Amino acid sequence: MTATATSNYIGEAMQTAALAPPSLADNPGLLAWNLFVMTAAMCLGIMMAGKQARRIWAARSMDHPTDPVSIYRMIILLAGCAVATRGGAEAVSLWSWSSGDAATIERVATAKRWLDPISVGFGFLWMTMHILAEPMVEFQLRKVPLPVDLWSRWPQLRRPVSILIVSLLMAAAAVGLR
Repeated sequence: MTATATSNYIGEAMQTAALAPPSLADNPGLLAWNLFVMTAAMCLGIMMAGKQARRIWAARSMDHPTDPVSIYRMIILLAGCAVATRGGAEAVSLWSWSSGDAATIERVATAKRWLDPISVGFGFLWMTMHILAEPMVEFQLRKVPLPVDLWSRWPQLRRPVSILIVSLLMAAAAVGLR
């Protein structure tokens, strides 16, 4: 009789594990929150890194690599890469749990373990460049005071906010339909 109870317990645990990681299996709200945040982080990080990569490429003929604007763009590029790879690795890991395929879950977990150090490496490079360039960039910014009008840039947040909304809806639907 204990063998049957143990088999039932293992079977229930495997069914639950197929729906969500063990740490999130009993908390659908936390699973939805993690799906939302990590999916949005991946998308927004890709957008930020892509935008900076396009700007670096477009200005490559006029900007020297040690110009403050080049360093600023590289710092933002590295920050976007760090957020995109970390959020992306976790998002793919969380979304793969719904497949129920143990081999897929294992492959994704292995890929995540390889991507995590890469994303932390992007973060270390980002922080290193910031620390090294901070005095020079601040000095250049203080030479000529430039007015910064953040309010006029609010319309630029339409796409990131829409990504947040779509990510939230996707996460809520994924958890709600499990």
